[in-house]
Amino acid sequence: MRIREAISIAAGVLGATVLTVTAPAAAPGAAAAVPPPPPARNQLTIDDTGRIAPDGTITLTGTYRCQLPGGLPAGTVLVAANVIQGGHAQGVGASRATCDGRRHPWQNTARPYRPAFRPGPARSDGTLMQFRKNKSGLLLPHFLAVAPEHDIVLVTRP
Repeated sequence: MRIREAISIAAGVLGATVLTVTAPAAAPGAAAAVPPPPPARNQLTIDDTGRIAPDGTITLTGTYRCQLPGGLPAGTVLVAANVIQGGHAQGVGASRATCDGRRHPWQNTARPYRPAFRPGPARSDGTLMQFRKNKSGLLLPHFLAVAPEHDIVLVTRP
């Protein structure tokens, strides 16, 4: 075993021990009330199922929530998504987002240049980004939330 692995394991065990020892005890018969974490200001999800039409058009869906810090202009906020399958990657459109702090559905559709995608397992990721001008006046993307790459299934559109 390498020294780094040993230190990592020891730190994990020590951390678990400290958490166990310092955690407050709940009253007998009462469930420990742990408040849920506050919702993240900006979130992006991608549904586990995407659709693919007979002509190869791909549709991905999900939800987003965004709220811009006070004082920042709204600018253009977009939801962008990608699909990856069999060594091929494709951007699946972008849709405008409304940043009002509420959860909204989104749907992006794109027809790939090459019909390389088929129904079955795939992967997807996405970003929620705002375009803002920098000091020089150039529009640059600022990433508000990221949906990390995860497994999805492409199904034939009914």
